[in-house]
Amino acid sequence: MKLRMKPEDFIVEEIVDFEKIKGNKCYLYKLTKRNIESLKAFSYISKKFKIPLKDIGYCGLKDRHAITTQYISIPKKYGILELDEKNLKVKHIGESKFLLLGDLEGNKFEITVRDIKKEDIERIKENLRNLYLGAPNYFDSQRFGSVFNKKFIAKEIIKGNYEEAIKILLTKYKKSEKKKIKDLKRFINQHWGDWSKIWKYIEDNNIKAKMFVNIVRELKKSNDYKKALKYVDNRLKKIFVSAYQSYLWNECVKEFLYKYIPKEDRVYYKYECGELMFYLNIDDDIFLELKNKKFPTISPDGKYNDDELKIINKILKKENIRMEELNKLNIIGRFIYSERNILNIPKNLKVGNFEEDELNKNKYKLKLNFQLNKGSYATIIIKRAFL
Repeated sequence: MKLRMKPEDFIVEEIVDFEKIKGNKCYLYKLTKRNIESLKAFSYISKKFKIPLKDIGYCGLKDRHAITTQYISIPKKYGILELDEKNLKVKHIGESKFLLLGDLEGNKFEITVRDIKKEDIERIKENLRNLYLGAPNYFDSQRFGSVFNKKFIAKEIIKGNYEEAIKILLTKYKKSEKKKIKDLKRFINQHWGDWSKIWKYIEDNNIKAKMFVNIVRELKKSNDYKKALKYVDNRLKKIFVSAYQSYLWNECVKEFLYKYIPKEDRVYYKYECGELMFYLNIDDDIFLELKNKKFPTISPDGKYNDDELKIINKILKKENIRMEELNKLNIIGRFIYSERNILNIPKNLKVGNFEEDELNKNKYKLKLNFQLNKGSYATIIIKRAFL
């Protein structure tokens, strides 16, 4: 099974309630992008039209490797904007208030799954018949781009391993990063601790990346890894914090579901941070009990019942962390208390026919259309369908 072999295989459209976002202070735009991260698209719009990033309102962030449609708001003082480029289009559609993350209702998906073996089709059909039961509402891989070899920068900070946290940040990279930054990270890794030599490399290669320049300058001066953390980009700080909190929530929900799902109905899927437990089937009465049930995120200032606290303490013990230690994360951010649905249940599911896959010889493809509430991952539904 393969996803995103081309952008057209993964199409996402935001769902908003236009009544709830009514207003007259901003112009409302439909933004359609192809193979571009949302934040990069916002940054491009900001520079092109000379609009501060903070004045671009949005409901959510969308996948890079996809064709996505979402809504943005921009104060009227900047006039009506139009953009029609190959991979990025901005179309004025009306007026609204300034959009915020909470304004998103959900997302529509049209996903083409490829490279399906003929012998797997009957099993997949059975899984699809059970998709009305949903899947655990795990955070998926998109949330864990900052995790390398199962190491979380936020956890290293909580444990006081500031050097390790900085080393992950300055030396680990994804294939998609720019060559200049990858080369810099390789050099830093090879010469770790020799900050004068690394600083010379930055000067000789005209490195302008503000975060790297400031961190290396600080380490050259003080060799204080904790102090260097203050120069981490604020957006990255939020990513590091949310990645670890999301992982802990996944582990809590997995533990929670063990008492409902018998061993014979459990199946596991490996991902960047370990294993996710799915269910092949679930009793109707249990499904009805869990359908609207929520589990809270871990936070030092959260209020939990005894059952929740038992699970949370078990997971934190596995992590060798105490609840009060989470406050040590305050130098880059904090865990925010919220409640999240335990199950991810697709709505308005439509399943196409298995067809020959033109991109993979002697294999099949399948198109699925469905909707999800905000914060739920379509890739979790796909994983459940193709277990």
